[in-house]
Order: sequence, then C-alpha cells, then structure tokens
Amino acid sequence: MNFVIMCIIPLFIIAILLIGLKEKKDIFKLFVEGCLEGLKMVYRIFPFILAITIAIGLLKSTGALDFILIPLRPLLTKFGIPDDIVPLCLMRPLSGGASMSVVMDILKTSGADSISGKMAAIIMGATETTLYTITILFGAVGIKKMRGVLIAGLIADTAAIITAIILVNVGIL
Repeated sequence: MNFVIMCIIPLFIIAILLIGLKEKKDIFKLFVEGCLEGLKMVYRIFPFILAITIAIGLLKSTGALDFILIPLRPLLTKFGIPDDIVPLCLMRPLSGGASMSVVMDILKTSGADSISGKMAAIIMGATETTLYTITILFGAVGIKKMRGVLIAGLIADTAAIITAIILVNVGIL
C-alpha cells in the first residue's frame, strides 16, 4: 500500500507529460503560465492575509480578549461555559492558527479529557474560519456582496459552538 501511495505523484506527472505530448502542447510553457497565474493570485490575496494577521495580533497583544470576558462571566457560568472557551469562540471565525494556539493552551492547562478540552476539540472540528475564508476567497475574486454568505457561515459556527457546549455539559461526550 505504501508503494502505491509513493507512486501516485510520479505517475500523475508522467500522465500529464504523456497527455501533453499526445496533444502536442508545449508543456513547459503551460507550466510556467500556471506558475505565473499562481503568483498573481498570491499577489491579490496577500493584503487580505496581512490585514487579518495584524488584526488578530492586536487583539491578542492588547489584552482585548480578556477585557471582553469581564462582563460575560456571570452568563458563562450560568450556561456551563468555561472561561477559556470564549477566546476560542471569538478567534475561530478569524484565524485557524490563532484558534489552534488557544486550543493547545487549553489542552496544556486543562487536559484533553476536561470539559474545556472536549469543548475545544468539538469546536475546532465543527467550525470554520468563516471571516478569514470569506475575506480571502471573495477578496481574491473581487466579490463585494458577501452578507448572505457571512450570515450563513456565522450561524453555522454558532450552532456548532452551542452544540459542543450542550453535548459536553449533558455528558454525551
């Protein structure tokens, strides 16, 4: 099985070369044009990635996330939501990397079998980096009207977070 897996990419490359030769295409020229298109896409996407990265860094470094938690603590306690889950819920729609670092911190401090650890695992698996994905994809293509997609994505993320909280608090997981 490992041999087959190791052979897939070389066989794919050989197949492309054979098809290109059969159809009498300039394979190298097509390859270079594809690379150029890829670079153009990176050039269009990069400002959006940079802006989101800076915004996430500012949220974390200024302590804004901690400040947001202060008025929410009574409500969180009432619904059985640990404090360390809130930064994950706020960061997940913005950045996969930042939310992964929050999850790693939760797993180090609370453990994988804790309430926080279980909720964090479900939230990471069931949600998407909605704002990041929409910003990158729609920005690269130039789509300006994204309200419906944004609302649907955030509703899906919210439903996944609520489901994670319920499943863990009820004891199903």
